Amino acid sequence: MDKYEDLFNPSFLNKKGILKPLPSDAAVTMAYIPFQQEPVLYDTEEEALMQGTAFPELDKPFTGKGELK
Repeated sequence: MDKYEDLFNPSFLNKKGILKPLPSDAAVTMAYIPFQQEPVLYDTEEEALMQGTAFPELDKPFTGKGELK
């Protein structure tokens, strides 16, 4: 298995003068995702499929902001 730093520091970045994206001792992080107490669902499976999620509160449409110009 590859070393952790090799996975996130590709060989093309090993040239002189180019900083690696992560230090060799970088730690893997863990996300905290709270449980939904009373989840609200879309009324139909078709609507959930069209929105890409079964939970309306997670429906975050892409606005296109933040793109590089």
